[in-house]
Amino acid sequence: MGGVVRRGRFLSFQLLCPGNGGIRTVRDYLKGLPETASLLESALKGFDEELLEPFPLIRDCEVLPPVPDAPALLDFGLTPRHLCNSAAVLFRYQFGKIPGALIYKLVKRRLKSTGKGLPYYKCNHSALIGHGATVEWPSFTSYLDIEPELAFVTGNREVPIGGYLIFNDSSARDIQFAEMFGTGPAKCKDFRNSKGLGPFLVTPEEIENPLNFKVKVQVGERGIWTGSTLDYSRHPDEVAEYLFGFFDPLPGTVVGMGTVPFCTGLDRDEWLRPGDKIDIHFEGLGTLTQYISSLPENREKSPWPSRKDWDGE
Repeated sequence: MGGVVRRGRFLSFQLLCPGNGGIRTVRDYLKGLPETASLLESALKGFDEELLEPFPLIRDCEVLPPVPDAPALLDFGLTPRHLCNSAAVLFRYQFGKIPGALIYKLVKRRLKSTGKGLPYYKCNHSALIGHGATVEWPSFTSYLDIEPELAFVTGNREVPIGGYLIFNDSSARDIQFAEMFGTGPAKCKDFRNSKGLGPFLVTPEEIENPLNFKVKVQVGERGIWTGSTLDYSRHPDEVAEYLFGFFDPLPGTVVGMGTVPFCTGLDRDEWLRPGDKIDIHFEGLGTLTQYISSLPENREKSPWPSRKDWDGE
């Protein structure tokens, strides 16, 4: 069920637009922009504090992904600092310590080789989970990680960006390296319940500058990771223009901009533990809470060294 959050309460599209405008889901809203936005704005004008009281508080509702049936999920890598940081850690675990200058040259060459294009990979859109949901720890990894990202959701050619949200692209880091030299990320990112999205879809009109969000990640009780969307090398408008320039993303397509530097375990060589609670806060977008499951049975041996910071090995 789609709807609007207003003053902490949930108002369904069916209530706001009964039999008018055809808004039943978020994808209906995105497909019909800008007319659907005007329709909702008019409908909401009549709801004051007293009229809102009968409607459920959002804290009492199950919050699904804002676009639970996203037709596609694309992810860019537009944060060079994250690419350098993560490459250094990946190479160290795979081959031992490698000079940072060499890592920088390799990443810079990779970015230069893409030319004017903006490379991205296609994520598993059937693995989407929402606010308060649990990321499933796969049997084939000991180094599970989160990847907090700024993401936008496509509307249509007239309104390319329908809204912004937080994207958590969970990854199995110890099997990622080999896949990066083939067809690209696959098993390391496509596992069940691995793609966090939320907490809500925030319209562009509510965002002054998407590249000016402070980011804070609370990892269990162990510490806080901080970063900023200032690190993105492109604006979401440029990314949307690029995509719509050569194909027509279906309304509701989720587009990740890339991992915020210093807000993922791979950047810092700090790792999740089973049962962790993760709070990913983007200033202006809210907080996406994710839980990490317990360890599965019949786990496979990691190609990386045994973990020393927990009793999982």
